[in-house]
Amino acid sequence: MFIADFLAALAIALFVVWIFSFAFGAKGPWNSFLWFFLVVALFAWAGGIWLVPFGPRWYGIGWLPIFLMALLAAFLVSASSPRSSRQSAKNKKQTAADDERRSALDLVFWLLIIFLVIFGTSHYLWNPQVVR
Repeated sequence: MFIADFLAALAIALFVVWIFSFAFGAKGPWNSFLWFFLVVALFAWAGGIWLVPFGPRWYGIGWLPIFLMALLAAFLVSASSPRSSRQSAKNKKQTAADDERRSALDLVFWLLIIFLVIFGTSHYLWNPQVVR
């Protein structure tokens, strides 16, 4: 069920991120649709498969936990994003503090990605008898 769960998480995350990007203008702290989508998709997949499936099933997949985890991740990531404001040209210069903040954010991003992949794949390794 790995492929089916992962594809469902990708489809649901694409829908949620598309709504958040166009309705609210949120693209995450990385200011990119792709990275915002990647974080929400992995969060939805890992969290959705570890929750006990509830609600209706679609092709044997409990899609409601995946959808709720995608919404939670999208809200958390968009809430933690800095809002872009119109600044003058002199304020747009990069400073050393901005570079340090960016490198810390990149480190947190890659640690989050690694953690979510390990968390998601460990479900299939530790629970091989689970048939959904």
